[in-house]
Amino acid sequence: MRLYKVYNYFFVLLCSIVFSTLIQGKTTKPPIYVHYGLFVKKLSVDFKASTFHSEFYWWAIFTNDSTKTGISNDDILQFEYVNGIDVEVGSIKNEIQYSRKTGDTSLIMGFHQGQFYFTPDYSMYPFDEQILDIIVENSLFPSSELIFISDTSSYIVSQQLSHLRGLSDDLIKSNKTGNYHIHRTDIAIVDGIYNTNFGDATAPNTSYYSRIKASILINRSFLPYISKLIIPLIIILILVYFVFFLPAEKLDIAAGLTVTSLLSAIAFQTAISTDIPEIGYIIYIDKVFYTCYFLIALSMAQSLITYYLDFSGEEKKVKLASKIDYIFRFLFPLLFFAAVILFAL
Repeated sequence: MRLYKVYNYFFVLLCSIVFSTLIQGKTTKPPIYVHYGLFVKKLSVDFKASTFHSEFYWWAIFTNDSTKTGISNDDILQFEYVNGIDVEVGSIKNEIQYSRKTGDTSLIMGFHQGQFYFTPDYSMYPFDEQILDIIVENSLFPSSELIFISDTSSYIVSQQLSHLRGLSDDLIKSNKTGNYHIHRTDIAIVDGIYNTNFGDATAPNTSYYSRIKASILINRSFLPYISKLIIPLIIILILVYFVFFLPAEKLDIAAGLTVTSLLSAIAFQTAISTDIPEIGYIIYIDKVFYTCYFLIALSMAQSLITYYLDFSGEEKKVKLASKIDYIFRFLFPLLFFAAVILFAL
């Protein structure tokens, strides 16, 4: 009898689970898919302010039957620029330039111009690569109700370069003459995670919102930095390098060259640091300058050692001073170029 009751209990429990699953499957609505694309017309980067200005056309294609979904097209178009600067809520309606509806399928096109934040990484400055993101999200519906999809087919039909999709020809051409190069673009779908219920006890503690992230990867033009950085720095090091060709007794000239070079390097590094914002970590060019400071100090120490060896008057020590000079003529450039390559790895 007890066994019979246990069987009945499990049978009722199983039926309730199956029934609730079926009910949930019937009531759960499929998400609305929004095919989103953009076409960047202009791009201007302010590295010091960590912002960039962009002008681009955007379009959204989606199918929605409001009578079945209970969602209006205006709600679907509640897009917001996650990393936009001074963008008013609901301003997306003012951007719309064209709309067309065929049955339940809508095509909306618009134009946006404004500034965006980006998080710079200057660890390899001046050979750094920056990522400029344009992130779009629907502010009303989580990813269970609305999902973005990149409108890749539009880029393919337009025969755009696969690594530069979403860029105008004018922007690609100007890319060759600007102070930075656009390396490639990447359009991805990601989830924005909000680990809060926004004060609503009935809402989940963590919400996921579909986002489309258009990333433009840029790096600096190398040629301008040859004249700005490499050539002046090499001239400073050449002045120090002359120390190894001076007679050991010319300590005053050696000291003048090393001190002058040290002060020039410090002033040069200070001038360069004004090109980027204040950061709390050591960057590549800093390591190069620290190497220069070390080599300048090393050359000064070498001059003192050879001076005292030569001043002793002993033939053996005088020969040793000349030998040290000869070794440092090779060791000095070797240490510099080895450090430059090592820090780049």
